[in-house]
Amino acid sequence: MLHPKISQLELKSLRDLTFSPYDEVIDVRSPAEYLDDHIPGSINLPVLDNEERSMVGLEHKQKGPFLARRLGAQIISRNIAIILEEHLGSRDQAFKPLIYCWRGGKRSGSIAEICRQIGWQTAVLKRGYKSYRKLVVYNLYQGVFPFDIILLGGNTGSGKTEILETLPKFGIQVLNLEKLADHRGSVFGQTDLGQPTQKYFESRIMEALTTFSPTHKVVVEAESCKIGNVAVPPALWQKMKEAGRINIQAPLEDRVQYCLRSYRNLLPKGKGLTDLIGKLERFHPKKQILEWKKMADGSDFEELVTQLLFHHYDPRYGEKDCLETLNLEDLSEDSITSATKYIAGWVKSL
Repeated sequence: MLHPKISQLELKSLRDLTFSPYDEVIDVRSPAEYLDDHIPGSINLPVLDNEERSMVGLEHKQKGPFLARRLGAQIISRNIAIILEEHLGSRDQAFKPLIYCWRGGKRSGSIAEICRQIGWQTAVLKRGYKSYRKLVVYNLYQGVFPFDIILLGGNTGSGKTEILETLPKFGIQVLNLEKLADHRGSVFGQTDLGQPTQKYFESRIMEALTTFSPTHKVVVEAESCKIGNVAVPPALWQKMKEAGRINIQAPLEDRVQYCLRSYRNLLPKGKGLTDLIGKLERFHPKKQILEWKKMADGSDFEELVTQLLFHHYDPRYGEKDCLETLNLEDLSEDSITSATKYIAGWVKSL
């Protein structure tokens, strides 16, 4: 039985970004467009690949819209046949896809009509990816960030990341920006995953926000405005600057050992590590940088980390006004678990 029409989803609020009524969200834009940004959880089934999209665009520019549409239809028809055979061929009659392209036009409409005629309850995203991006920009750039925030602060190596990752088990909402950015937030913070684009970082933030309750506070690590190559969006950054914080303190020697455990397998060896140390030249005398590079070359990592924490990171953290300060005797598993439970209770009491 044919469905009488293709429905349209109009994005108006965060609640609309759950996409729960749909079995699959399908992005039919080119791989390059998808790589730049996409709705998290969507799959890329391009009806025009990068080269084909460029070819149709050139045809439009040189010979006009009619010939460009005709060429596009030929290519899209072939690609849709492949998509139906290789990806959608096993879907049953109850399948409910949501399909989107750049602005909800020809590319999504072409495959959506075929899906409707097959008998699937098909929807397209009204005004396409551009409507999704508009909602992201409004929430993260133009409007007031829609959640109250508590910052989790503390010097480098004080166990904040581990605490953040554990807080949700105690019913606390956490926005883990370093995880969303695939970066540990310092010169030495890159991961093997590589960072998302700025737009996709923002999409990851929006995806996290859809799971939060507006009546409960959200805990965010006290970050700088940049995390590696991506920037914290302005509305969120403004809310972070205004937020109260709880501060974690721990002895330097324990923080050194914590950093050695946490970073040793992430850091490059040899020249890669000394190159990273070289990026600190604008903050420290050349003699100091050379000493640190020698420590790295000699695998004297404990002394290197001690000096980096004491001379570089701790002075940059500085003194901050805090609603609460939590002093840890050490950074053992038991201490971090106890700290997490205390912070969870404190946040709930606010």
